[in-house]
Amino acid sequence: MSQVSRKTGPRVTAELYVEVQQFYARQMPLLEARKLVEFLETMTEDGSIEHRPGGWKLAGRQQLLTEMQARRGDPERPLVDEISARDAREHDVAYYDGLVYRYWFDRMHIEPAGEDTLHVRYQAIVSMTDAAGKVSFEPTTVVDDVLVRIDGELYTRSRVVTHDSPAWADKIHNPS
Repeated sequence: MSQVSRKTGPRVTAELYVEVQQFYARQMPLLEARKLVEFLETMTEDGSIEHRPGGWKLAGRQQLLTEMQARRGDPERPLVDEISARDAREHDVAYYDGLVYRYWFDRMHIEPAGEDTLHVRYQAIVSMTDAAGKVSFEPTTVVDDVLVRIDGELYTRSRVVTHDSPAWADKIHNPS
């Protein structure tokens, strides 16, 4: 029986792995709770979020805040009509109105890229629950983050979200 050797890259310590998981465990509930300023404080001042393919890239806390405030909506408002992410941006619609959303991460791979930089790759899915309890999902994604350590704390410098569906931005956001 032959053994197959696979390069896995440098191993990270259990302590670092847990630190990165705890970072996301603090960061993402801020977005879920729509605490956008606090969420953006977990990113560098010039931090960016990009959606691929065929999406958009936003850079800097102010640009991110403006876009997030326009899209994140309010779970207490009535459920938004069926709309795609692309149409919501074009027509300035808060497409998360009436929804509670959760981010689910799995299969996290962490690679050190210098003394204070980490490349983190994981799979993610977003669930959305309306007031009646109906759950729907966004298309699955692979996320590539660059985390940097500043004064002992981790921050997101960049996040690239690659959607598994090339037509993700045209999917009806909350189908009935």
